[in-house]
Amino acid sequence: LTRVTLSSPPFVSRPLHVSRTRHTLRTTSHASTPSAASSEMATDWESMWHGNGTTLQPGQAFDANQCEPSFVALIASGVLPTGRALVPGCGRGYAVAALACDDRHVLGLEISDTAKKEADVLLAKSPNAKHAEVQVADFFQHQPAELYDLAFDSTFMCAIPPARRTEWAAKYASIIKQGGELVSNVFPIGPFRGGPPFALSPEIVKDLLEPVGFQVVSLTETPATQWARGRPEFLYRFRRV
Repeated sequence: LTRVTLSSPPFVSRPLHVSRTRHTLRTTSHASTPSAASSEMATDWESMWHGNGTTLQPGQAFDANQCEPSFVALIASGVLPTGRALVPGCGRGYAVAALACDDRHVLGLEISDTAKKEADVLLAKSPNAKHAEVQVADFFQHQPAELYDLAFDSTFMCAIPPARRTEWAAKYASIIKQGGELVSNVFPIGPFRGGPPFALSPEIVKDLLEPVGFQVVSLTETPATQWARGRPEFLYRFRRV
């Protein structure tokens, strides 16, 4: 693997007014309704999406104004499972819209009411809108009626405290069916301290997912022409065995 060093964390295209509790994204045990996702998490990320009365615009901060081009290419290749798909931390819903099709129903999860509203606007313009939806819910509390065939994780793992990463992996293992896939857009690549976003690497992702029953399908270093946020990234595919 080619190792890439970043001198500073990404997502700095404009100042954000964020609660100083952003590194303590705890989840309450009673989170069972859309508004019951941890109040700390919801307030924190809601302030990123709608700070000082201003809604985050496409292309600002962590919003890439597109689905990751490397993932769009992977979808177009036709190798990904159809059926039920999940995109946690879906933001404006770019990946939800990209995945949705006649053979695949996609659910995006968000903990920001503003993000969900923005995603609803974007999805309403999609020709596959009937195959896509976004809910305000906590990924760690999410209990699907049926297991998923596919999940896509991008700028979600990097947004949660590193102390919750084993919980992140275990949760995916519990909601993706055997033979289903998890695609991880590994970003941002470190080293740097602090977050969110917290630094990631392909090794970190692999070391988390293999012990809970995922097997590597492929690891691709994304060419610079396909970087979604102007920084290096990797696309990692895993299958639950």
